[in-house]
Amino acid sequence: MSPSGFRLIMRVLWTHNFDPAKPSSQVYMNVAAEGLRALGVDLHMEYLGNLRSIRNLLHARQRVRELAANFDVVHAQYGSACGLATAVATTPPKVMALRGNDWTVSNQSAFQIVHTRLAHVMSRRAMPSFDCVAVVSERMGRAVQADFPDTRVVAMPSPIDLAKFGPRDRITARRALGGAAPGEKWVLFNAINLDDPVKRFPLARAAFELAQQRHPELRLKLATEMRHTDVASLVAACDLILLTSESEGWPNSIKEALACNVPFVATDVSDLAVIAR
Repeated sequence: MSPSGFRLIMRVLWTHNFDPAKPSSQVYMNVAAEGLRALGVDLHMEYLGNLRSIRNLLHARQRVRELAANFDVVHAQYGSACGLATAVATTPPKVMALRGNDWTVSNQSAFQIVHTRLAHVMSRRAMPSFDCVAVVSERMGRAVQADFPDTRVVAMPSPIDLAKFGPRDRITARRALGGAAPGEKWVLFNAINLDDPVKRFPLARAAFELAQQRHPELRLKLATEMRHTDVASLVAACDLILLTSESEGWPNSIKEALACNVPFVATDVSDLAVIAR
């Protein structure tokens, strides 16, 4: 409360370039936004559009410059072009969030080789303009801090909705999904797009098939193209979640599984090796 007795409300401009027509790709952003609004933050989400052209990027920078004067804090949801567009805001403090592939480069395909390296360069170019950089894992934080020792770096993993993801009776969860044969063990692979080379679904499928040769009761379950509201039931119905990504900032799919008391097997990405100890 202020000395006069009135509650001070923080106004935050939150820039992003997640296409509103693809809500499944922005679930974690919406969960975080709902949590901030529940705390009383006046949050304005500004979609900057497709930033894959110089014209669109320049237009977004001008829009951010004009909007920022009306806010107390400016937050770029992503590095890369989103961070570069938001860097022009003159309102302090400014925060840029690094999610993963806006910092980590990939070698999984020709597109990823070019795309992730361009994103990395743009994130680095934007970083000196921000007062704080929020990263989603301690591992990423150490990498960023090593390259930018004078930058304030804070590890702040994305939140999940614990009202949806939590321990459930596995048998009941399976019945809600149509049931399962006695003795089946379900292994979950959770990715929005199975063709995403960074997720390496072919590796996951090969690993599963090797395991199934020794354990015929295993069944592979995919969360692809499911509504996020239905994913919680599938996660709770599984015995294990498998993650084979080349890189991750902090995989929310693992966090959601852990919230449901479902263990994971994963490649050494993010902070998962520390958690698995």
